[in-house]
Amino acid sequence: MSVNPLPDRIGRLLDALAQGLYERKDVVRLCLLAALAGESVFMLGPPGIAKSLIARRLIHAFDQSRAFEYLMTRFSTPDEVFGPLSIQALKDEGKYERLTQGYLPEAEVVFLDEIWKAGPAILNTLLTVINERRYRNGVREVAVPMRLLVAASNELPQADSGLEALYDRLLFRVWLDRIQEKQNFRAMLTSRQDPQADPVDAKLKISQDEYQQWQQALTQVALPDSVFEQLYRFREQLAQLVGDGQTEGVYVSDRRWKKAVRLLQASAFFNGRSQIGGLDLLLLKDCLWHDLSSKEQVNKLMLEFARRQAFGQDKIQFSLQRLHNDLERLQRDWVRELACKLTPARRWRPGKEQSWRLDAKQLGLKELPLTLRLLFLQPCCLDNAQPDRPTLWAEVDSQQWQQWQRKGGPIRARFNEREQRSSLLLDVDSEGRLIARDERHQAILVALPKAEGVPGWLRQRQTEQLDELLQALGQQQQALLNQRRSFAAQCPHLFLEQSWLRQVEESLLALVEQAETLQQQLQQQRQELLSLTQEVAHA
Repeated sequence: MSVNPLPDRIGRLLDALAQGLYERKDVVRLCLLAALAGESVFMLGPPGIAKSLIARRLIHAFDQSRAFEYLMTRFSTPDEVFGPLSIQALKDEGKYERLTQGYLPEAEVVFLDEIWKAGPAILNTLLTVINERRYRNGVREVAVPMRLLVAASNELPQADSGLEALYDRLLFRVWLDRIQEKQNFRAMLTSRQDPQADPVDAKLKISQDEYQQWQQALTQVALPDSVFEQLYRFREQLAQLVGDGQTEGVYVSDRRWKKAVRLLQASAFFNGRSQIGGLDLLLLKDCLWHDLSSKEQVNKLMLEFARRQAFGQDKIQFSLQRLHNDLERLQRDWVRELACKLTPARRWRPGKEQSWRLDAKQLGLKELPLTLRLLFLQPCCLDNAQPDRPTLWAEVDSQQWQQWQRKGGPIRARFNEREQRSSLLLDVDSEGRLIARDERHQAILVALPKAEGVPGWLRQRQTEQLDELLQALGQQQQALLNQRRSFAAQCPHLFLEQSWLRQVEESLLALVEQAETLQQQLQQQRQELLSLTQEVAHA
């Protein structure tokens, strides 16, 4: 099987770009993906946290790329962003054209700081440049080679400020904060690396031809029906989210959904896959929010998806829970059929102990034997002399049994094959069933062997139902194995933080543990059925 070299190359390119940018690799991941998809990024955060350095670093991803960087103010003019007016062209030819060399219209990577302070003349032109990659220079409309636009600010656009259209076009939205880890902070302070140096090997840089070929190829990445259904579910869920100060859900325009799907296609393509997968969808956490409140809501929504839906975890969880419920029902039926029921010997009166009676006919006998064997229908350890050994059965003399029926209290019994006798506390529950009490006073249902042993029909029904449950469990374990293989095939993921991968992995491992526990319970139930049958036969 041939190995796709592209993911490895992009991974090494990412490592090179993130060199010396402490706690910024995840942001570099998103910026590189945005550049590879021809999209834009908005960075939100306080001043002095390497926003501009990240944008400058992305220039080195491309071979022979040009960059443009500008700090916006309220007094910025279009000349400072798109180039000065050509006096020569105006004088000689009467044309209103700009000299764009060295300015935004001819740059591959653009960084605009304090973006919301730009005036209307700049912002209106940016709308067309970002969305269509076209710039109207006089009477000519020229293509803009921009592959990545990084806009930054320490604030969000104000409501009703007329900036909604521009904000909507910035697909990735990333929150940055100061360096948090002590060691990373120390490393940043003592680093001697030149932040302006090019850390990328020439062999890793992306050429113009490669970039154009990739733009065509990533459009061929498929959007599976299951992924579309999840996207549509996200759309519906976002519309219903209401946060602080909100009266409506989180609005996401059709344009953003369209751009987001292209981004997901790019993610799948550069990870070496031909269709969008569950992990790619997690990138939407950085595309769908518009303020810090909605950011938290979207993050919770995507976290729930990672844990429950990304690889069909909720369906497997539901099936395992249903099998567990079926096992409990099977155990209740088993106990109901075998549990020994006693009848009151006389009407109870205050101040008098209730006495009980066991009818020998209930056991298929004419009279009770000299020794009664009590079979415990639930796992227990009742023998104080052997506290770690499961107690399967106990034997009591009929004389003591008769005394217990009249007065109750502890009774002397021989547990399993041990000759010495120990104390056994018997009781009757609210349904009139004979029970034993352990040291924690928990109830263990008791059966007395009938003359014909365990009825054949009951033994066969229990065996068949256990086999059906084990077979159904095997199918769910295979489905879980397939999902784990699907997850492994999508790992490592170039553009997704490790913490999100751990969320998915831990949820799948939790299901594995749940399935193994259920399998042990089913096998234990089968063994208890076999043991009980054998004990009845030997009674």
